[in-house]
Amino acid sequence: MKVLIIHNILWAHYKSALFQSISNNADPDTEVRVVHLAKNDITRKSMESAAFEYDYPYDVLFDKYIEELSFFEKFWKLLTYILAYKPDIINVTGYAVDPAISMSIFIGKVLGKKVILSTETSTTDNAKTFIKESIKKLFIKASDAFICFGSTSADYVLELGGKPNQIIEKRAAVVDDKTLLKQFNAAKEEGFKLSSPTPKHNFIFVGRLIDVKNLPFLFKVFAEIKQTEETAKDWGLIMLGDGDLKEELQKLRSDLKLEDVTFLPPVAWYDVPKYYTVADVLLLTSTSEAWGLVVNEAMVCGLPVIVSDKCGCHLDLINGNGFVFQSNDAVGLKIAILSLMKDEKLRTEMGQKSKEVIKNFSLDEVSKRILKGFKQYAS
Repeated sequence: MKVLIIHNILWAHYKSALFQSISNNADPDTEVRVVHLAKNDITRKSMESAAFEYDYPYDVLFDKYIEELSFFEKFWKLLTYILAYKPDIINVTGYAVDPAISMSIFIGKVLGKKVILSTETSTTDNAKTFIKESIKKLFIKASDAFICFGSTSADYVLELGGKPNQIIEKRAAVVDDKTLLKQFNAAKEEGFKLSSPTPKHNFIFVGRLIDVKNLPFLFKVFAEIKQTEETAKDWGLIMLGDGDLKEELQKLRSDLKLEDVTFLPPVAWYDVPKYYTVADVLLLTSTSEAWGLVVNEAMVCGLPVIVSDKCGCHLDLINGNGFVFQSNDAVGLKIAILSLMKDEKLRTEMGQKSKEVIKNFSLDEVSKRILKGFKQYAS
């Protein structure tokens, strides 16, 4: 069996971890190869790093940023590659990430290949239109099977016309759990500390500082708590990341007198666990989030989590290990924050629960189930 996985960029560590695990777990009769359209996209340029690389069979079609390529360039080279490789299974990683990748679904069907679509899109995503939904239904109809990030993406596939027996995996939202935990434990043992002092306890946000993360809302709720709760004096908020809203958020920090909010520049993914050693709770207050892999990462490191109901992961990952609040509900977020802020025992119990829940998304087990699904459709 020959499996070709089609992906947009080489620099996507969480996908690379899965590709490597699939390759490592493949039996001698299964050949797995990944083809990436480009090395990276411009928005993630600052996150590039050669310090940690994955080892799996792959090719990169263009040594450029993906934004520099025309649709025709990508489509023609991808078509040529598929014809030359002659796979039995084509695994298309998303129908919305790139038009050329979307068209490879139909290339596979024309060539008589089995097409398995990996999808992160969920029922909680941005507002949908009739035209977009109609196009998505065509992609779903043209696919033979589906690999879904979680329950909400699986439900969305069914909503678009897919069938339950076509879903070969619905826990594909994975991170490199072994590496993350190794990095976390090493940093903890070494006594990692921030260069600037922070309070005894900290909430942490990890990600891009952009509108969809709803960070001004978070700041305002946190400011109210700091002003009214005695317990809050021992708590800070770490903002690990960069983005368009950074200046606005820094001004808001000043206006709200949030002296205990610390801005830190983005770091390589494998360095993020160091910062979890100086944090107590992860916050993700997004108004739209297909999944939220940062939640997986924090849970691997044993942190309790607070997420909005617009984060696709909330149905699968929040189960006695944190709180889900209704997006933009300041009261709901405040209750969640105070519950963990005031109860050390609860934080410990929920942190332990995080480690148990995230085992359901073990990289190794997910890759084995995906390979089993590939074989099912190749036979």
